[in-house]
Amino acid sequence: MPQSEVILISDGPLPMASPLRKVPFFFPARLIDMAKVSEKTVGDAAVAVIELIGSSEAGMSALKASWQTIAEIPVICIVAKSDRRELTQAAALGQTELLDREAPLALLLQQIKKHLNTDILADLPDDTPAKTAEAYGKSNAFLESLCMSASTDMEIKVKAMEDSAAEMLAAIELDGLNTWMQVVQHHHSGTYSHSLKVSGLAGAFARHLTWSEADCKEVIAGGLVHDIGKMRIPLTILDKQTALSDEELALVQKHPIYGQEILKPRLEVPFEVKRMAIQHHEYLDGSGYPNGLKGKRISPKVRLITICDIFVALTEERAYKEAIPVRQALANMREMGPKLDQDLLRQFVGMIVDRGFGEVSKPSSAADNGAAA
Repeated sequence: MPQSEVILISDGPLPMASPLRKVPFFFPARLIDMAKVSEKTVGDAAVAVIELIGSSEAGMSALKASWQTIAEIPVICIVAKSDRRELTQAAALGQTELLDREAPLALLLQQIKKHLNTDILADLPDDTPAKTAEAYGKSNAFLESLCMSASTDMEIKVKAMEDSAAEMLAAIELDGLNTWMQVVQHHHSGTYSHSLKVSGLAGAFARHLTWSEADCKEVIAGGLVHDIGKMRIPLTILDKQTALSDEELALVQKHPIYGQEILKPRLEVPFEVKRMAIQHHEYLDGSGYPNGLKGKRISPKVRLITICDIFVALTEERAYKEAIPVRQALANMREMGPKLDQDLLRQFVGMIVDRGFGEVSKPSSAADNGAAA
């Protein structure tokens, strides 16, 4: 049975102050404008969460007019309990659950979760090898905890990160990299799926390079953490179904800076893992971002993660672009010349070709969103 879906309802774009912006990092979710709620847009959603901050009379009138569309499913209203206007709006909707906007994120997630089927393993093919399924489950649990940590003052669960990396490496060695890449594309979140692909590919590549066990696990951890800064990118951009505008792309390209802001005070996170998250868009010729680092200032592990991240971004399908064939992606990466470590890239190409590596992401309705930058 596929995971249940959450619909998020707001009068226009979700405000920056809304906790609903974090929900898609934990559950399959879609944003619907109040004025566009209908049987067609709601579909088979399992729960609706309504953000009332800034909602207009026109928006509320439109929602009330279509209320029967969602009246049969649980409805949670996010309100400021000190705001009489929002409380009145919620009361006018009838039978709803109320949650204070200032409540801990964990409380909102718990309230949503009780209405959902959240077993991600249920979405996997029946022939998924047990070790790969176990590693997938543990890695997903870590990513969920990572998103929670990025949204709160909670410490990052380094032990869970290390355990996930060890399980993933063992699964790839036992069941193969192709199996891992095919399995993780079933994740409902494009951002999660991308991180799982990059981390698995990085671990396999480090093993191919005969790096130590500890180094292989660390680059896997780096892959899991590398896009943590995307937690601060608006949902409307991460889940956009068309190509990003120049302004939106510029915002997405700030995610390494946001990653630095999140990770800098986290003394529990290993330094090299932080570097992979902050520097994975730096290029050897100094043309990358966010700091324009050059040459020896970019460590071997960061160089490896950069190669894996670019390859996955090119070869995975998104709602707004088709996947590039593997050999074309490798050719494009060669053409990047001095931007990438060409010695490392040659060995990466050798690994991919030797393994007869297929397309990283076949067309999938599950993980078809998320910005690629």
